[in-house]
Amino acid sequence: MKYAYVENGIVKEANRPLPNVWGNISNFDTFDIQTLISFGWYPYEYRYTTTRPENWMSNGTEFEITDSLVIEHELVREKAVDEIQAETINEWGNVRSRRNIELKESDWTQLADAPFTAEQKESWKTYRQTLRDITTYENPWIIVWPTKPSDESRTSVQPNGEVS
Repeated sequence: MKYAYVENGIVKEANRPLPNVWGNISNFDTFDIQTLISFGWYPYEYRYTTTRPENWMSNGTEFEITDSLVIEHELVREKAVDEIQAETINEWGNVRSRRNIELKESDWTQLADAPFTAEQKESWKTYRQTLRDITTYENPWIIVWPTKPSDESRTSVQPNGEVS
């Protein structure tokens, strides 16, 4: 069980285990609930908001002190338009960063001496174009990332010039 410490009607500590020793009192954690409450230590409960707006964010918490319990209530609010726009811009930055990394990691596949057949090289070219097209999506949270062509599809050139 978690506890909250209340002093003069103000929650000073919350969501913590009961101390073994408090003040000059040892075995403090063995007292009954009513004795603990008389010292300001109440059982603690956290309650999540059950109804949230579509675009919500946490707006802190507030405490309710009853005769036998301290309840911490989650507070939420609807995000402002500028907050949603800022999050969207930030997420597009994340998408572009990942896309750029994947493009950079596959640059070598388009070199003239890359160990691929023409068909395999075309698969990599298509993959890379799909990566470039990702920024045409409308929503940065709903991205369908392309699958890399298999590295197992690499060809190897034998000493006699044969491709396998």
